[in-house]
Amino acid sequence: MRGNIFGILFSILSGVLIFLIVVAYGRSDRIEPEFRFSATDTIYDSATTDNDLKVGINAYDAKDGDLTSRIVVEKVVLNREKETAVVYYAVADYSGNVTKQSRVFPADIADIDKNADPSEIIEEEEELFPVLNLSQEEGEGSEESETESSASQEASN
Repeated sequence: MRGNIFGILFSILSGVLIFLIVVAYGRSDRIEPEFRFSATDTIYDSATTDNDLKVGINAYDAKDGDLTSRIVVEKVVLNREKETAVVYYAVADYSGNVTKQSRVFPADIADIDKNADPSEIIEEEEELFPVLNLSQEEGEGSEESETESSASQEASN
């Protein structure tokens, strides 16, 4: 008899706990903030700072309001051929919801090459992660290309 009472109480408490969890989850903020961009005449060069890159961008959240002060610049990727810089932004609201966006700026490549610290320059993503040419069928590659591919495999290990 006593075991049945404990079983019934445990079932009722479990049901109440599940109900409270569902209510709490339903009321939690799961909506990501949004970016709003406005036109700017910024040109990315060696003197450009993160604050310069944040001009003309705002972030808002339905629950938290203005989140502009929480915007961070994640990285900048240069495209030397098109003379542009792609800037990647991120912002998180107070509930932990994150939004990421990117924006393209014209870049002064000559100034960057002349004045920038080489350790701070992030080149195009293709140069960071080279793509191996796997289109050749076996037996058609030369010894040189086989040596290069084995060297690149050893370097990645």
